[in-house]
Formats: sequence, C-alpha cells, structure tokens
Amino acid sequence: MENSMDASEASKTVVTCEAVLDINSAKSLYAHFKEVIEHKHEVDINAEQVTRVDTSIMQIFTAFIFEAKTLEIPVEWTGVSENFFETAKLLGLDVELALPNPTQS
Repeated sequence: MENSMDASEASKTVVTCEAVLDINSAKSLYAHFKEVIEHKHEVDINAEQVTRVDTSIMQIFTAFIFEAKTLEIPVEWTGVSENFFETAKLLGLDVELALPNPTQS
C-alpha cells in the first residue's frame, strides 16, 4: 500500500492499492484510513491494479467509506479494477462503496 500527499494540497491523501489485497495488507490499509479520519484529509483511492481482494479488506473499505461519509470527508476512486469491482458487487458493496464501474466509460 502506498500513501502519498499531493504536493498541491497538503490535506489530500492518495492511497494506491497493491495488486493483492489480503489479510497481510489489512494493517497497512487500516493505518492509512485511520490517518485520513484523524486528520480529515480528502482521499483519492486507486485500486486499478488490484487482481485479488479478500473479504476482510472489503470490510475495511466499507467501514472507512461509512466513517468518511459521516464526517463529510471527500473520497474519490481514481481507478478500480474489474476484479475489485466484481468482488464488491458479489458482496453487495459496489453501491455502498460508490465504486465507478470499470467496464463503463
């Protein structure tokens, strides 16, 4: 998981997801999202390279999106892979996560 600050906006966090998001990624992802919530940073999430994502990770994304909405923290998906989208859809989370459909232009 990569976390970077946009040079033009110190209050924006960019989260670039690894190809495989499994239980081994949970701690890092949770830490990134915890920082966003604590500092109320806007966040861009790029999940376009994801080839596999576990249910445990989808739970972390769902909890984060819920908390961000509650605190009115802007979240933008800058990229979502078909695998990520399909996993979310199978779990009934694609709408809750406000994911863009990668197969629609």
